[in-house]
Amino acid sequence: MRSLNINSVLDTLWNGLYILAIISIFLFWRWYKANDILENLVTETVLQTLPNMTTLTSHEGLYQLLLQKQQLEQERIKSKLEENAQDIQDYYAMWAHQIKVPLSVLDLMNQTNTIDKYETSNQLLITNQYLDMMLHFIRLKSFHQDLSFEKINVQSLLRSVIQEYKYLFIHKDLDVSLSGFDLLIISDSKWLQFVFEQVIFNAIKYTSEGSIDIKCQNDHQVIIKDTGIGIAASDLPRLFDKGYTGFNGRLENNASGLGLYMVKQILHNLGHDIIISSKVNFGTSVIIDFKQTENR
Repeated sequence: MRSLNINSVLDTLWNGLYILAIISIFLFWRWYKANDILENLVTETVLQTLPNMTTLTSHEGLYQLLLQKQQLEQERIKSKLEENAQDIQDYYAMWAHQIKVPLSVLDLMNQTNTIDKYETSNQLLITNQYLDMMLHFIRLKSFHQDLSFEKINVQSLLRSVIQEYKYLFIHKDLDVSLSGFDLLIISDSKWLQFVFEQVIFNAIKYTSEGSIDIKCQNDHQVIIKDTGIGIAASDLPRLFDKGYTGFNGRLENNASGLGLYMVKQILHNLGHDIIISSKVNFGTSVIIDFKQTENR
């Protein structure tokens, strides 16, 4: 009877050890998975959805690192939002300065009863240009949410921009030509039209006489060349810097320094490139290269 009781106890003990081993293995597996999740969260650059924290009570050190990472990420997002808000505020200030010029001209014509059809059209066009720039500047903050890629005939798009600025060409007595190949590309027509508007508007703005020649080449490049005042060599490296107006901008006294910055950002995001070469008193050449097709 005693022997039977001992055997029963031993059997029970072995069964208990077996069950304990299974439970230990299961608990170790849960610990390993939780530890692995925490380590991944700490090393990742973007925070993911947090797991159930009740399973992480034995990992206080990693959990503290995770909280610190989350705090840093929140601070980074807050800093980015503040930077965007400051950018918009700064642009509004510059835009208000720009818009005063055409409005003052229109007001003067009204006060002196010297309304001129061409001049009125020109000033309204400039006003619309500045308004359009402001809207695109705001949209640039969420660029990739505002894209629609399609096949574009570049010459057709350029013709519409030339037609849009016809009164400016007439007013300044500038010749304009569009030649070359029917260039077909895949891009976003709305953003690309804004790019052409900015480049051609600058060419008109800084060209008092002569011509603006636009050529579509079969190597997927568009060249916009003017006979304007040109750009100083010292200004060329900073043309695409935000807020940089250069010597010509100071002469005009109404440049924002954002037009070419936006052009560069838009083309870069669309996978295209832009190169500007110039010489004072000999005009400026702008090359827009569509050979790069990778969207960023």
